[in-house]
Amino acid sequence: MARPDMGGSKMGNGAFGGSRPGGFGGGGGGGGGYGGGGGGGGYRGGDRDRGDRDDRGDRGGDEGGGRRGFGRRKVCRFCADKALKVDYKDQGQMKYFLTERGKIIPRRISGNCAKHQREVATAIKRGRMLAILPYTVAGT
Repeated sequence: MARPDMGGSKMGNGAFGGSRPGGFGGGGGGGGGYGGGGGGGGYRGGDRDRGDRDDRGDRGGDEGGGRRGFGRRKVCRFCADKALKVDYKDQGQMKYFLTERGKIIPRRISGNCAKHQREVATAIKRGRMLAILPYTVAGT
């Protein structure tokens, strides 16, 4: 049974538009606000050609072209230098993986592989427990 607040047959043919053709958002399969969800979605008012998608450019990571200029691929410093080990007692090394506010830097920014990022996170948490590294930095 349809709930009265969920739309149903009273709303017309558009998702948020009442009887307007196309509407805004939701669309076909369940919708949700801001044009997401389901099978439809987005603003459907324009007459864009959706068939030809070749004009967007290559989204390759190393080329640097396309919409998001990806930089150089980062390499895990611990995999590159086998002599380098993750050590929670080395404050200088662990500070490199913390922001100014004391948050752990994610691996997409630091360039660590998944294995070493887990080790770094564990080492930072151990260093915090021993008061070598800060949990947070006091604001001014």
